[in-house]
Amino acid sequence: MRGTLASLLCLLVALAGCQRSVTPLPQEAYVWQRQWTPALNATLDAARTTFAGYRVLAAESDRSGALTIVHPDFAALTAARLPTTAVLRINGSDPAIDARGLAAHIRDIASDWGRAGVNLRGIEIDHDCASARLPEYATLLMALRRDLPRDLRLSITALPAWIGSPALPDVLTAVDESVLQVHATRAPDAGLFDAPAARLWIVAYAQLSSKPFFVSLPAYGVRAAFDDRGRANAVEAETPRALANADSHELRADPVEVAALLREMERAPPVHLAGVLWFRLPSKDDRRSWSFATLRAVIEGAPLRPQLEVRVDNTADGAGDVVLSNAGAIDAPLVAGIGVHGRGCAHADASNGFQLQARPDGWRFAAPAGSVLRAGRESRVGWLRCDIVEKVNLDEAP
Repeated sequence: MRGTLASLLCLLVALAGCQRSVTPLPQEAYVWQRQWTPALNATLDAARTTFAGYRVLAAESDRSGALTIVHPDFAALTAARLPTTAVLRINGSDPAIDARGLAAHIRDIASDWGRAGVNLRGIEIDHDCASARLPEYATLLMALRRDLPRDLRLSITALPAWIGSPALPDVLTAVDESVLQVHATRAPDAGLFDAPAARLWIVAYAQLSSKPFFVSLPAYGVRAAFDDRGRANAVEAETPRALANADSHELRADPVEVAALLREMERAPPVHLAGVLWFRLPSKDDRRSWSFATLRAVIEGAPLRPQLEVRVDNTADGAGDVVLSNAGAIDAPLVAGIGVHGRGCAHADASNGFQLQARPDGWRFAAPAGSVLRAGRESRVGWLRCDIVEKVNLDEAP
């Protein structure tokens, strides 16, 4: 008991001088895309040496309880050759979950994935169960565990709100492992990720769990719209939505904050901590996830510094393309704008969401609010015609 308490205390004060060697934790990633694209397959190929396994969305229920099967690209998943967990996302609590029907779906998924050659390690149930209904959930999970083949592990996603429930031990007893989610667990107006709160949740959960558990960390962002009282009334992730009003902004997990928590867990891993799960594996066609370069830099402990640079490339017709690049290791929030100072600047136009503003000595390209430039990427901001371009610079203020 004293060793456990010492380990937990070390986690809380790691940055304040607790001297422990850093031991990399096993890293896995959620593959949450409903449509598998060539860009996603390319990330799976590039990430095979970064991750120890994948948790892949296999099915999702609607509010009526009907389950929609998601069909991953089995060829890409098999080529990755990593242990894989099929995840079933169960939305809502009404009507009550049909244990027998759910078990039948799980058997079908396990059979289909096995025939396709997927290295299926287990099944995960992702259900945001209300704390008051955790006793029913424990009964469901025990029934599923009895029905599953013993070589398939049963896992669940667990919420910080469950930590105070007397039924949580029964829920954890019914499964082989669990995943504590420490992001997007509160209303959007409270933010996407709260590192101090996450630290406390991890410590408390480690004291309650007698089985292996993972911590799910965020590698993404969302856009939230707020009403006139400052309360979120709509959230947009990868699927475009018509937000309710113009008062909306990006909520994004900060790679530096997330990396700090990861390093603390590596220095002083809580008892039974089995590894880290990232939500979610990115691809180049994702709009709000971190780039894979950023995610890899966080995992590997690389210096987390963006490096925004701007230049003007001359074109064949005598104009100049204004190009913004990020040569750093992580994605970079855009500065307020780009200033181009010169003489004889008669014509210009903006692109990729930038807005053109005239100045006495040139032009300013105002950046779209909340935008990010991925690590290693470039973006054409616009074009201009000047007799002489004297200076082009990142402009922090309007």
